[in-house]
This record gives sequence, C-alpha cells and structure tokens, in this order.
Amino acid sequence: MRTSSSTHAYTCMDKQPLNSSNPLAEAAMARHLEAIRRVRVDHSYAYDSEALLTDKLGFLAANCTKVLDVGQSTRDKFRLFEPRHIETMNINLYDPPADIIDDICAPSRLQYERYDGIVCLSVLEHVYDPFAATREIYQLLQPGGYLLLHLPFLFRYHAPSDLGFTDCYRFSRDGMAWLLRDFSDVTLYSIRGPYSAIFNLHRCWKKSIEKRFGMAPARLLDRIGKRFFNRPTSELQVSGYYAWARKKPSEEVKIAR
Repeated sequence: MRTSSSTHAYTCMDKQPLNSSNPLAEAAMARHLEAIRRVRVDHSYAYDSEALLTDKLGFLAANCTKVLDVGQSTRDKFRLFEPRHIETMNINLYDPPADIIDDICAPSRLQYERYDGIVCLSVLEHVYDPFAATREIYQLLQPGGYLLLHLPFLFRYHAPSDLGFTDCYRFSRDGMAWLLRDFSDVTLYSIRGPYSAIFNLHRCWKKSIEKRFGMAPARLLDRIGKRFFNRPTSELQVSGYYAWARKKPSEEVKIAR
C-alpha cells in the first residue's frame, strides 16, 4: 500500500497543472494567426468568376509546361492548353476518362515535383481528408509552381442522395489560410458577398436568377445589405473562395503535419 501511494504521489506531482499554459498549443495558434495575416483577400472578381478563371488558367497555359487538373474541372476551358502540357486525374472513371485514376489524398501513381501548375476546383470539399490532399498537391508541385484552388464556404449541401460522392467540408478565410499555410503568396478571391451568398444557399437562385440575369442581382443585394446592415466581418461572409498560391521556390520549410 505504501509503495502504491508513493507512486501515485509522484505521478500527480509530475503532471502539468491543468490551468497552466500549453506551449505547443500556443505555438500552433501563433502559426495559424500568422498564416491568416499572410493571406490577401481580393474582392475584385466577386461577381465575375469566369473572368478570374480565364485569367488564371490563361496564365498557367502560357507559363507552365506540365499542368495537372485534379477532378477534370477545366473541361470547359481545356482548349486553352496544349494537349501535351496538361494531364487530368480523377478518382473514378468518367466520360471523358481522366489520364490518371488515383486518390489525391494518398496518390500512388503521381510523381512528386512533376508539375509546375495544378488546378483543383470544387474537389477538396468532397474528399475524406482535404488536409492530406493539400499536402500531396504541395509535393506534386515543382518549387515555384502554381496552384489554382476553389473551395466553398457558405454553400448548400450538394451530394446526391445515393452518395455517389460525398460533401464533407466548408472553408472560411481562416480555414483556407491554414490549409495553404505551407504555400507562399496566397491570394483568396471571394465569390459573391454577404447577402447574395445567403440567397445562393437556395438552388433556384443560381439556376433561375443568375442564369437569367447574370450577377447584377447579387451585386445589388450586397450593395443594399451593406448599406443598412454592414458589419466589420461582412466581407468574409461569401459563397466561397478561389485561391491562387505558389509553392516556395526552395524547400527551406518542412511541410507541417
């Protein structure tokens, strides 16, 4: 009994008090805050995503020799690329079939540092581990390579009832900053504004209103809403973000796990 009591006393004394500071947690939070501060948010394309896509995909087509399209999301703009300069990948067989069938969260057929450009639009909200997928994308890029990414934030659930694919994640500015913390020169391009994003939660808004009238109603909604109900963080209440990021030119910083 005496031995047991002595051991118990030693264990209790050896433990860190529950109300003391946690250096590891504080360091992680400091890194997250630094990642948020490094991110630039650009609202200039909020009502013209097509112009942004044309601009960024045109840049990749003109400046990259090997681009990977994760999820075959450039189908409508495939003509911008020389066929030998772009490869497509998907997790399943679709029509047209992708060049590579693989899992972006744990790829086995993709070569690290093969690509100087990667496009990944509306994909990572559907995968089981977007953080692992982003680490793999970072490894697949050559130093100095570019990433064009899209993820939703205030957006409706859109997986089919038979779960042919899943819909798992949403990302705010702060979440995007952490997801892309290993990249440099990260710019987030917002989609819609705080009030049009609310209306867009209903499927009929995009299919009936924006398809017929373009983005003018969304712009008007946000202008009126901001005038009467504006808050300091209103500009961060958006449908989602496109991210334009670059891999560090040299591998001086290890990928965070």
